Amino acid sequence: MCMNTQRSCRCGRNSAHMVYRDNLLSPSILVNLYCPECRARAVWDGRTMVEDCGWVLEYDLDAAQALMDQRNLGQKATPEFILDEGYLSWQGLSPHDREMNHKLHRELEPLINQDLNLYLKSLKSRWLEHVASLKAAGWRKAQRA
Repeated sequence: MCMNTQRSCRCGRNSAHMVYRDNLLSPSILVNLYCPECRARAVWDGRTMVEDCGWVLEYDLDAAQALMDQRNLGQKATPEFILDEGYLSWQGLSPHDREMNHKLHRELEPLINQDLNLYLKSLKSRWLEHVASLKAAGWRKAQRA
């Protein structure tokens, strides 16, 4: 089971649900999280930061590399690798996928007892539409889905 957390951005107006693949990295590896509203506060450093549809994630790459080496991962710690491979990334395909998933299940819940097959088809159809919209918007993890 992977650890999940909710992290507020620097300005505190937004938050993101984060996942930690294999529990390899700790929450402290994500030094800063900037939402589209506060990203102007970020002093861009491509060596430690990655951008995803207006959000900027800044990682402590020295600490990440030490933990990766400790587990014999054999991979260079880069912001892109950490985000794209899910080692400290969005829970889902974007910062708000968890809420979207819960909302979708709540909306379709009445169908469970009425017509389970329709519920499952609707759930799949609506989720695929959501993924398509994330792909079109350019979300990094959605491009691989």
